[in-house]
Amino acid sequence: MKEYVREWESLRGLVDEQRYAFVLARLKYQVGHAIVWRDAVCNWFYRMSGIPDARERVGHYPDRTEAESMQLAGYTPVDVTPAENASGGKAVVCNAPNKICTASFRFERPAGWYEMDVQYFDLNSGRARFRVFVGKQMVDQWTADDHLPSARIGGDTSTRRQIPGLALRPGDEIRIEGTPDGGEPAPFDYVSIHASAP
Repeated sequence: MKEYVREWESLRGLVDEQRYAFVLARLKYQVGHAIVWRDAVCNWFYRMSGIPDARERVGHYPDRTEAESMQLAGYTPVDVTPAENASGGKAVVCNAPNKICTASFRFERPAGWYEMDVQYFDLNSGRARFRVFVGKQMVDQWTADDHLPSARIGGDTSTRRQIPGLALRPGDEIRIEGTPDGGEPAPFDYVSIHASAP
């Protein structure tokens, strides 16, 4: 799926900007959604059968930091039903209207270039805002305003924000800030960080 995104990005300037942005957003959503459903299916079959995955994929996500395991200020962990619709069966929500909630953790891998993916839930009941910091530097911000089909936290509303080209060092603090809006409590699931080219 990621190859489709790269191929479409190569067409920038050859397609009108509105169509380009719309298709790019849909392709990026599908990349994240493929991971959500891959994990959901694998975890469901493991829970039902008790048979371990031959490749040991179920429950082994070394690049992920679960939101509920981060240092939380204002955010509260919640169970997601069915549990397969969120990594670890949980998400975090900010139930403080008009206030910023934060979730942070320390980066403890070798210095280098990385891509960060934030798996969050984009509900159709508001337009929550997110900001991501490395130390004191804001590296990304966005509004969760896609038109996904539900006001519930689950597989249908799980989506991904990709932040490429981050130079990270051991001990860097990574902080996610969420600001709720309407009925959308800035929910998110996890952060995944993996090595990339500079």
